[in-house]
Order: sequence, then structure tokens, then C-alpha cells
Amino acid sequence: MEISFKRISETCVVSKEDVELLVMKAQSLELIRGSIDQVSEVVRVDWVLPRYLNTEHLKLLASRIGDWQQKMEDVIRQVENGSGELLVKYE
Repeated sequence: MEISFKRISETCVVSKEDVELLVMKAQSLELIRGSIDQVSEVVRVDWVLPRYLNTEHLKLLASRIGDWQQKMEDVIRQVENGSGELLVKYE
């Protein structure tokens, strides 16, 4: 599989200049295997470390995301409810 530097930079939110370093780090951690073509600005990936999530892992992940979502909703409500006081204090 070939992936352009541009796509990697957009997806990973890094500059094109940092793509080579990012890919080399992924290779050193044995997350991927492949080669970097600096001239064509393309990464050729031959192998990707497989990830395995069983049902229990997925349930735990879903639970944590649900907890995080509830906490974020609580924070948003607190900010919305307290924003009137902030505006009054600084007028």
C-alpha cells in the first residue's frame, strides 16, 4: 500500500516535513514495516501490526467513552450556567 506524505500529514495533523520522522518512529516501534520514498513523497507500507479487541475490550471501551461523554456534558452545562455570572462581573 502506498500513502502520500500529504495524506499522512493531514490525517496525523503533522507538517509534511515531520512525516518522515513520524514514519521512522512507527517503524522503530515495529508498528509498521515498509519504505519511505522521500523524492516521490510516498510511504510504502508492507505490514501493519494487527490489533485485536475482543468483546470485553469493546465493552470496556464503550463504557469509558460513555463516562467521558457524560462528564463533558456536565462541564458544558456548568459553563453555560455560569457564563451569565462571568459576563456580569466584567461589564
